[in-house]
Amino acid sequence: MKVFSRRIFESAVVWTLLSTFLRVGASVFVLPLVLRQLPAEHLGMWYVFGSLAGFAALLDLGFETTISRMTSYVWAGASRLTAFGFHDPGSEAETSHEPNRALFCDLLATLRAYYLALGSAVLLLMSLGGGAWIWSKTAHLPDAATVRWAWLVYSLGTTLNFVGGRWPALLGGIDQIRIAQQVSVVGLIFYYAIAVAGLTLGYGLWALVAAMFTMGVVARSLGRVVFSRLAELPGGVPAPRFHPEIFAAIWPNAWRTGLVSLGAFLIVQANTLVCSAVLGLTATASYGISFQLASMLAGVSAVWVQVKLPQINQLRLRGEVEEISHLFARRIRWTIVFFLVGALGIVFIGPAVLHLLGSRTPLLPLGPLAVLLVIQFLEVHHSQYAHLVLTENRNPFLKPALLSGLAVVALSVWLTPHLGVWGLLIAAGGVQACFNNWWTVLRGIRGLEIPPGRFFAEVFLLRRSRTPA
Repeated sequence: MKVFSRRIFESAVVWTLLSTFLRVGASVFVLPLVLRQLPAEHLGMWYVFGSLAGFAALLDLGFETTISRMTSYVWAGASRLTAFGFHDPGSEAETSHEPNRALFCDLLATLRAYYLALGSAVLLLMSLGGGAWIWSKTAHLPDAATVRWAWLVYSLGTTLNFVGGRWPALLGGIDQIRIAQQVSVVGLIFYYAIAVAGLTLGYGLWALVAAMFTMGVVARSLGRVVFSRLAELPGGVPAPRFHPEIFAAIWPNAWRTGLVSLGAFLIVQANTLVCSAVLGLTATASYGISFQLASMLAGVSAVWVQVKLPQINQLRLRGEVEEISHLFARRIRWTIVFFLVGALGIVFIGPAVLHLLGSRTPLLPLGPLAVLLVIQFLEVHHSQYAHLVLTENRNPFLKPALLSGLAVVALSVWLTPHLGVWGLLIAAGGVQACFNNWWTVLRGIRGLEIPPGRFFAEVFLLRRSRTPA
């Protein structure tokens, strides 16, 4: 029992699942208390706060994903960073198998300088641009000054998190996914404690602002301390200093990742907006809750691969492709199994659970719900192969993502008025099935330098893996 408990505690998957559960619940679990304690106007403004912060987050431009991958390369001993690919994967000149601490410090210094400059833009955007919006929307409120001051504190907290909140990504880069998720869990626990206590004591909107601010401060401070200890940097975390050659190696893949994320938003999220515009709020509610459950299942299923990406990045730099193949096959198998079991639960148990909870909004009917789950399964499946390709330090997904996103929106707008929810599903599923669902998978397997049949034989246990996962 003690051994089992230790394995659970040391499992990156378990901690990632817990962090995901708490992060999703940060709005869901506190919502009943929020609805009782906050006036409708303040609740509406809180959602406005979040939306404006979401726009500001787009300024990251894909850097967080890219820096985690670059950190993995340097931690694996890369002698230098390149915009695409590697100079000579697996060679002694390219990697020493030991962290390149000098390059590592230069990378950290450049990232800190970049986010410090970008953070100034975020603060300006939120305090002036967002502040003007908040000012106009609160003009009719008797406590407008309170809401406006809350927005300023919220803006400062968002900026501080934007500037210094990359420590979990960096921890992941040095293959410390479990520690990164534990830091996230600690921050979320502070959020729950302050939000619940503040709302109970009647502090209203300020309770939520303080909870968000504290969560960021705790996660940022703890993340930096833990990272400094684990990375064993000479002289501690380096001061911000811009190195043009390092930025030049990061930027080409980073902006491409940012645009791919925009395409992914159009493919996955835009249908909800089309649904609300064409079919009304009742249909949108059923589609929205069904889509939310399917998306949550997809996100949790992806954890099996995500926790191994730092290790795959390091293996890629060393040219150990066969080891990547065995590891990825076992992890993709768990992703498939986990999603299929969860999908069966949503179809056969989901409606009964919603009924017991007293929900006034049902899931989609069985046919559309099943098709939605199939679409999400194909989406999460091919997305893991996209992440696999990115470990090659290449990003061939820019055009497919943007063109597919625009096609999904156009088809949804055209089909939904005639076919209802089926129009949304045909647009999303049809466009993805034409290219991304299968091409991305084949592209990922091609990078493993083995035939697809051999790879899938290992996934479905028709061929034994020789590498533990």
